[in-house]
Formats: sequence, C-alpha cells, structure tokens
Amino acid sequence: MRKVFLFWLACSFFLSTGGFLQAQVEGISIISAENYFLDKDYRNAFVGFEDYLLNIKYDRDVSYKAGICACRLGIGKRAIFHLQSAKSAGKTDNYLSYWLGRSFLQNEQWDSAAVYLEQYMDVFPVDKSFQNEAATYLKHIEFAKTITFDTLQPFIIENMGPGINSPYSEFHPMITFDGQTMLLSSRKKGFMDEKLFDDGEYKEKIFICRKQEDGSWSRSAPIKLNEGRNRDNDFVAIQLINNDSKLLLFKIFQDKAHLYVSDYADGVFKAPYQIPIEPDPRFFTGDIFFLDDLKTCIFTMDGNTNYFQNDLYTSRYDDKADKWSVPVSLGKNINTNREEGSPFLVNDSTLYFSSKSDKGLGQYDIYRSKKDKAGWGIPVNIGFPYNTANNDLYFYISKTDTGAHYISSVRGSSKGLADIYRVRRTEIAKGGGKLVDDVGDPIANTRLLFEDVENFQNITVTTDSLGKFNADFVAGVNYYVFFNTGEKMLEGNFRILFPRVHGQGINEDLKLSPKIFAKPEAPVESVE
Repeated sequence: MRKVFLFWLACSFFLSTGGFLQAQVEGISIISAENYFLDKDYRNAFVGFEDYLLNIKYDRDVSYKAGICACRLGIGKRAIFHLQSAKSAGKTDNYLSYWLGRSFLQNEQWDSAAVYLEQYMDVFPVDKSFQNEAATYLKHIEFAKTITFDTLQPFIIENMGPGINSPYSEFHPMITFDGQTMLLSSRKKGFMDEKLFDDGEYKEKIFICRKQEDGSWSRSAPIKLNEGRNRDNDFVAIQLINNDSKLLLFKIFQDKAHLYVSDYADGVFKAPYQIPIEPDPRFFTGDIFFLDDLKTCIFTMDGNTNYFQNDLYTSRYDDKADKWSVPVSLGKNINTNREEGSPFLVNDSTLYFSSKSDKGLGQYDIYRSKKDKAGWGIPVNIGFPYNTANNDLYFYISKTDTGAHYISSVRGSSKGLADIYRVRRTEIAKGGGKLVDDVGDPIANTRLLFEDVENFQNITVTTDSLGKFNADFVAGVNYYVFFNTGEKMLEGNFRILFPRVHGQGINEDLKLSPKIFAKPEAPVESVE
C-alpha cells in the first residue's frame, strides 16, 4: 500500500447523513474500545463507542470520546452530534471547544468553527500543540471564506454508487479511451482467503467495472490480467497511457521495481509484458505519474527538502547512460512544509496534485500548477466543489469525457474510508412545489433546510400558508430535507433532474416520510 495513501486513511472516515458507521470489525467491547482509544486506534475505538451508545446505554463520557474519534477520523457531522450531545448532558472539558471547532470545520460550517476555536484559544491557552493547530485551522477558515461563493455554483458531485464504492477505500480512478471500462484501486476484499490488515482493510488491488447500457457502472471485480491465475495481487496500477489504451503497472520483488504494460482491446486487458526500463524503487514509495514516453516521472518521496514530510520530485531517464537522474524536488512553489501527493499530468505543462498546504481548507486539497521556462508556477487551489475540509485526492480527467472530472474524496454520502466521485457542470434551475407530511397535510409557514450533503451548497426555503415553496436549486443535486413536527421526525429528498426534464421539479408535492432512528437523538445546541 502506498505510504501517502496510508497516512491519508489514518485520518479520513466520513458518514452519510443520519447513518451509523458500519463496522468491519464486529464485537468490540467498551473495554476494548477504551484500549483502542489509548492506543490512538480511533477507527476501532469509534466502532466500539458507538456500539456501546447504540446498544447498551448513553454515557456522556463515552459520547465525548466517540466525538473525538469521529473528529480524528474526519467524520465532522458525527463528531458534532456526539460532542454536542456530551456537552448538553453536562460534560465539561478544557478541550471540548477545540474538538467542536475542528468538527464544525470538517462540516464546512465556518462561523461555528471559528467561534469554538477562538473560544478554546481564549479560555484554555495552555497546550501549545493544540494552540498551533487551532491557529492553523483559523487560517484555513479565513481562506475558505475567500473561495466560498455566496451564490449557488452549477456543479453536480455524484457518488459513483455501490457498484464501485464500498465500506472500504476506493481511489485512483481511470477510464479507458472508449469510455466503457473503469479501473480503480480499492482495499476491499477481492478473494476468499484474504486477511484483514491491522488497519481494518485488505491489500490494495486493481478492480475493473464496465459501463452498462443505461449508463450506470457494473459492480467492480478484481481485474484478471493473467490467464490461469485467480488473482493479480502483485501488480499495482500506475496510470493509463497511449491515449488511455494501455495500462501501466509496476511490481516490486527482490528489492527491484519493474514496469509492465497491459494492452486494452475489445473491452479486455491483455496479459502484461515487462518493458526494458528499470525504474528506481524510490519512485514507488508514494504516488507516481509518468509522461507517455515513460522517460519522465513525478513522484512522492521523503526528501531532504521537507523534514519528515512527503514532497513531489521528478526524474528523467537518460538513454545514453541507461539510468535515471537523481531525483529533483519540484521546488518551493509546489512543495510546502506539509504533505504533497497524487500527481496527475494533463500534459507536460499542467499538473494537478494534492497538498496539505496552509493555503487550503484543512486537509488534502487539490491544486493546479502551470509550467513555463522558469519551472512550475505557484499552484492555484481549484476550490469548490472539488475541495472540502476533509481529504480530496487523485484528481482525474478522462480523455473521452473531458467535461467530467473524478476525485477520491470523503463527503456526505461516502460509504467507507474514501469514495470515488464524479464532478460535472450543470445549471441553476427554478424549482418548487408543495411540502406535505406523511399523512398529506401541508407543512405551512415553516423554514426548512434543503441539504446538499456532497458539497454543502445548502438552500433554506420558507413555505407559505399552503405549504408551497419556490427557490433556485442546483439541477442534478439530491437535496435532503428533515423536519421535526415535535411529535415525530420526517425526512425526504428533492431533486431536479439533469439534463432537465420539462416540468419536473415544478409544482410537485414533496411528501416527507417518518425517519427511523437507531436510538433517540440526544439534545444538541447550535452556534449558527
């Protein structure tokens, strides 16, 4: 498993709206959860804490620790729930405002995040480590406000669905030149006798899925590259080359790295063949991307320009000397005092990559840099909807459909540690109708939030005396609507299709249904 991605996984787990974490490790007792917490294994600790709160009893200290775990894992919405629940139940702690501020930041509620972080800085300025972090997060909030739009932006961010995404990590999407086959890397189980690693996931493998007649994608399956073998676990995908008609792979054995190519024809990847270029094994300690001639690469490596961090380097193959040049840092414009990874070259002068730069939203953001005679220029944060306060990596543009971009991200509908999303441009459309409850009565004179769980482009609407509402919406976005009657809780979804269907989303009844909770919701407070 690549080192950069391992580090990412350690701090990137999110959850769909209102759901609970689906544990891959079952039967974690509260004692084990406490031990996991002490060992800083926040993933397993979180599973045990939530199981205790759900199935045993409510405890404000357990809820507080569950909130810290969720925050550590990047699950902002769940962290807010547990932390505010503990606070409402009387939990006091000098660090509570810090964790709340960090959690609201992950949920992109900038003002609430700033309130709590400043409260922590004012009230408890003792822990220098947390002080530094809080100050950094406040800088992220200020930057976020400069790239956040006051108006709706015409983009759809779509989770690629259960056929591709799983409760495990999916990343590094690639699409063949004919647009019919997708490759991705995943750490879900692919074979019967696979064993879980200590981090609760399986070995990284290449999966393949096909486009169906209706435009959806088939369920992904482990790729079969060699006839007669039931697995190809040793190959790791690098990228598609030659106009997305060949798959470049690598394999490391006996401390040497070897490059292979698999030709794609008639919807099938052929048996890989080794090419006579022996790369430096250091190229594969992180992410890597080659130019099409396979003579130049950009890769992630621990280097002497960034103490104990990952930077982006480049190397060029010298045909005459028959060896690769000494790795050279891409320079101070690209590399920061934080982590850089997942490089993607659109061409030899346009580079996309991810960085934890201070000029970001808190974790990995995606940046673009242009190269000229002086070298790589100052990167530009590509902003919303691509970047969030969580981790966003593995930017990819298909040569077949340049209007669609793909990323691996942790968002509102993520099914596991990371999911693959497609980003497309859409339009802003007028929509509305009549909002009714589960028995058909109008929900009148009520202010409601239509929540965009993928990109936080939420919309607030107010119904009239007949329950009718009208507003601008982002076409294609599936908005989540929640309403508490005082006696029961209702929910529903509103969506204007894209491309538009004439009349759809206009003057239609939106009927909410009872929301079923796994346990009673604890009281929470709101800053915003």
